[in-house]
Amino acid sequence: MTTAVKSVDAYPPQAQEYLREFGRQIEQAGQVLLDWGSLSTRGQGAYNAGIRIPGQQAFVLGTFGEAAVVDFDGNVEGELSRSLREVIAVYTAVFKERDDLQAVLHTHSPYLTAHAIAHKPFKIQYWSLAKRAGAKEIPLSEWAPRYAPEPVVQSLRAHPDAPAVLLRNRGLFAWTPHTLLDLAQLLNGLEEGAEIAVYSALLGGGKDLPEGALDTFLKQRKG
Repeated sequence: MTTAVKSVDAYPPQAQEYLREFGRQIEQAGQVLLDWGSLSTRGQGAYNAGIRIPGQQAFVLGTFGEAAVVDFDGNVEGELSRSLREVIAVYTAVFKERDDLQAVLHTHSPYLTAHAIAHKPFKIQYWSLAKRAGAKEIPLSEWAPRYAPEPVVQSLRAHPDAPAVLLRNRGLFAWTPHTLLDLAQLLNGLEEGAEIAVYSALLGGGKDLPEGALDTFLKQRKG
């Protein structure tokens, strides 16, 4: 799929390559989520993503058919739709808070969003998923106005190992020190795990992993 970036030739030469490549990656990751059903059960669904530009205080922000370069002061090189401009503050706050994070995305994935609407953190009781996510839980944020960055930053600080946060009564933000495609594939796993959790509730509820099992595994993986 070809990324339809607006006025790419108007960007400074050093930004054009990142804009083209990262715009393509944003489309590719979005398609991976869409094909799996992690964006919506109806139509394309909500999706946007940002990729940090190496060595710069800037990132490429985009969605299907749209991308632009944004700096950490919120200045946009090019054109962005209103819906993307609304999320700039969150992406900027996440990238500034954690300089190890390379990619961030936002979705309304159905089963994860169901947890957010129920005001229930997603407890990861599925062993293979816990190993991939490196966490026991996807936390729930405090309530805040639409796209307020504060609850997302608070979650990053309170749950540094969690790869995502559920936005109370909305969707979620997720992040990774790896590539956006890696993040999309992990989110597909989280969405599947959240669906399994709903089914397990019908059987009396999921059971927690053995105490210390995940910590032991993560230490072994690092070692």
